[in-house]
Amino acid sequence: MMNYKEVFNTMVDETAKYLIDNNLKTMVLGISGGLDSTVTAAICHEVVNRYPEHNFRFIGVSLPCSSNSGEENDSASWCMKAFCKEGDYWTENLQKEYMLMKSTCELHGDSTYISQGNIKARLRMIYLYNLASINGGLVMDTDNLTEHYLGFFTIHGDVADYNPIGGLWKHEVYELANYLYTEYYEAPFGSDGDKHFALENALNIRPTDGNGVNDLGDMGQIAPEFAHDKNVVAYTKVDDIIKTYIDFVGRHPEEFGAAMEALYSEYDNNTVDGVINRIRKTEYKRYRMPLVIPREKYKDSLQ
Repeated sequence: MMNYKEVFNTMVDETAKYLIDNNLKTMVLGISGGLDSTVTAAICHEVVNRYPEHNFRFIGVSLPCSSNSGEENDSASWCMKAFCKEGDYWTENLQKEYMLMKSTCELHGDSTYISQGNIKARLRMIYLYNLASINGGLVMDTDNLTEHYLGFFTIHGDVADYNPIGGLWKHEVYELANYLYTEYYEAPFGSDGDKHFALENALNIRPTDGNGVNDLGDMGQIAPEFAHDKNVVAYTKVDDIIKTYIDFVGRHPEEFGAAMEALYSEYDNNTVDGVINRIRKTEYKRYRMPLVIPREKYKDSLQ
């Protein structure tokens, strides 16, 4: 089990160091209301609070389109209010811009749920990078290691400049969020009550890309067998498949056959094959990635 107190402190300090070293003043974050953006918002909030002498600013923006659910929009609103200062958060609906770009793109071919999602992600980045540019800052990335290997990101879309949580598997992001919820912002009332509530909501919301691709959310696309498990349980299983495949293909190829047999005996064969096929098919997406805090930075917290 990781020492999540040390992990969180490392993420805050390394983010601040990157800003200082590169003469940047503002962190800009697109807030979806999901777990990853909520944890990243907590990191940005702490950077501002722990380094007051640098006058850092954290801007959080929710950028919904029609396919974002009311639950997601509410969660984004609670997250922004909890971790951003008054005047440094707002909601900007991009539906009009999305419909214009979608209709323009469809002049030369029908779109799909995936292509429509890519349009939305890239429109959001236009907005966020403009904010970063005019405020002397950078755009924060929120992808985790699980999404990295599964290709759950849009090139030139939700891939940004700096990623504090990129070295964590998705189930570890859940565990970090649970630490923040139960220990760091533990008071359900008082000054930390809004943060406590925002984290509780993010821990329980169904993970989704906001594009309505699958009724069962992200897990419906990755591994439907696990879709009705608790979020952290489902991602612990998916991460086990990914880590086993990556470890034995890259470092212990002589034991690959035995490792795969063990996976097939523990999980549904179609699920194992589906996860591995996603890794293989999305390899091209992993050539250009944002700077990520390496796991080695967590020192003795890795166990």
